[in-house]
Amino acid sequence: MIKLNIFLTMILVVCGLGIVTSQHEARKLFISLEKELELADQLAIEWNQLLLEQRTWAMHGHVEKIARGQLDMIVPTPQSIQVILPDHVTDLAYSKEFR
Repeated sequence: MIKLNIFLTMILVVCGLGIVTSQHEARKLFISLEKELELADQLAIEWNQLLLEQRTWAMHGHVEKIARGQLDMIVPTPQSIQVILPDHVTDLAYSKEFR
């Protein structure tokens, strides 16, 4: 009977240590998850800021200002614009649109 009690006590201690260890690991994993979620939020904010910056730099007025100021470009006159259509275009409406 004493051997059984000692054996059951040993099993109880091992189970208790297993529970404590698994709870500790679960807490560590939860903390890691929280850090990763916070990082994901920060990256999402940074991504949105970069998209906003990209849209700002790509605005027509900004591009035109750089083209005129730094590259000395001008808008071509309608007489100097030439449209070249590929040979395989057979749609008359499409062809008439550019004549």
